[in-house]
Amino acid sequence: MSPDHFDLRRCIGALSTSFSSRLGAGASQEYHRRFDIGVVEWRVLCHLAVEPWSNVIAMANSIGLDKSSVSRSLAGMEQRGLVEMRDGLRRRREAALTEEGMALHRAVLPVARARERALLSDFSPEEVEQLLGFFHRLIDNLPRVEEDALIRDTADQAPSSEASAATRSKRSS
Repeated sequence: MSPDHFDLRRCIGALSTSFSSRLGAGASQEYHRRFDIGVVEWRVLCHLAVEPWSNVIAMANSIGLDKSSVSRSLAGMEQRGLVEMRDGLRRRREAALTEEGMALHRAVLPVARARERALLSDFSPEEVEQLLGFFHRLIDNLPRVEEDALIRDTADQAPSSEASAATRSKRSS
């Protein structure tokens, strides 16, 4: 492949996005069908089962979602009686699972574990540990991606003369 092309089949970002989207879509369909929740609600349930009375910022950081998605999920979960809310430090709202929320978490957990077992069925226990280590390293490296001046400098450069010519050609067509 030419160095001028970006092979998405070898791009970690593209592969991880594709993997995450497909895995999440399947989980979302199954969880909606069986439990009337989506993947975001499942992640919130998992977080609050371990860390009750968390605020939206802590949950968003922990589960890798934006604050607005977590807030919307919490509002719906509160209406369904799955979480209770209270005012926390610095006027931040905190959430904890109700008994009904804990019961739902216990009901979904075996399904989530079965999905993960199926996903990892061709991996040895050692490979699973290695894969987890790789994922954690990738997550730990994300700040470097954002801070890397070379990436920003490359993005800020003017388009190449070839790209400019192609753009002008399309406009005149």
